[in-house]
Amino acid sequence: MHIKQLNLEIRLIGVAIAFASPAIHAQSVRLSGSVDAGIAYVSDSGNANGHQSAWQAKNGDINISRWILSGTEPLSSDLTAIFTLTNGFSVMNGNAAQQGRLFGFQAWMGLTSQRAGSLTMGRQFDEVVQFVEPFSLGGTSYGGAGFAHVYDNDNLDNYTRINNSVKYVTPLLGGVKLGALYGFSNAGGEFANNRAYSFGFSYQYGNLDTGAGYFQLDHASNLPTANTNGAVPAGAPFNAERQRTWAAGGLYHFGRGGAGLVISETRLDNATSINNVADTAIRLTGDDVRFDNVEVNVRYYVTLNWNVSAGYTFTLGRFATPTGVRYPKWHQAGIVSTYFLSPSTDVYVETIYQRANQLQGTGIQGAQISNFSRASGANQLVAAIGLRHRF
Repeated sequence: MHIKQLNLEIRLIGVAIAFASPAIHAQSVRLSGSVDAGIAYVSDSGNANGHQSAWQAKNGDINISRWILSGTEPLSSDLTAIFTLTNGFSVMNGNAAQQGRLFGFQAWMGLTSQRAGSLTMGRQFDEVVQFVEPFSLGGTSYGGAGFAHVYDNDNLDNYTRINNSVKYVTPLLGGVKLGALYGFSNAGGEFANNRAYSFGFSYQYGNLDTGAGYFQLDHASNLPTANTNGAVPAGAPFNAERQRTWAAGGLYHFGRGGAGLVISETRLDNATSINNVADTAIRLTGDDVRFDNVEVNVRYYVTLNWNVSAGYTFTLGRFATPTGVRYPKWHQAGIVSTYFLSPSTDVYVETIYQRANQLQGTGIQGAQISNFSRASGANQLVAAIGLRHRF
């Protein structure tokens, strides 16, 4: 009896292996990622405690450390199954990023076709990130986290990901590519309670790359009463009834370098806090808020191994508060010098300066460069040296 049962189990295992073998041989899975660590000097990180400078060991001064599992499986001559699972982490303490999620940086799967485009589902970036971020220094390997626009209000440093999302991107057609994304609320009878949608396009012509995008979040929040199963759960950048962001930009390539321009606007309806900061959230009073951003930047390879990038961003705010309308202003400038020791490893030095003006009455107390604690006053300077390795 036991011998017959054993023989049957062996046959079933053999059938399963035979059935699965073609897929196993055709499938490709890759482990990759990057590690970024350095030391930074911050001129003022005192917040409400007064002027206090700091030396800090930092993870991801330019790009957050991450490891990536990605895979493909050809299903036909034109159709391929794809997936990406990305874990952000801190190399300084080993903690997971993105509120402790295992694959919080990205997690999606889908199908792609050279003729029909790609359809993916999961936790993904919106179309502003896909179609406009490459023209900004924030969010790219040329500048990274510290170059984000104030509070990353337009998501060009990809602070926000969209859960429960379905995304479609067309193939490149005559230099044009289109994309659209929808993030479901997953709430019965509350279709718009913490949902998201986004669309964008890009156009390539000669040495000029351009793109534009829009995204909207409805009732995204990290409050205890929030719909945590929606498109943007804990970690929402703002507590607001609605966030609308549009952005457009371009990059002109010349010789060994390129010059970029990005303009963007974010509008918040009935905002009660700004959450995407390195320390405690900034409390607001149900304000209608607007951020208008203009960034100019340049990136240039001095030699094949040495790259220098610099950028300036001006942000004009409009805070409609119960005590009147306020117009805060931010000026931010920075430069990064990167030397490649090999194709996989580089060292960098960066300096970023921010000045915040006319903050009175807004609820904001001081300047704050992204990825660092708030200053106690209007000025903040960051100088950092770091090492990056890609694998």
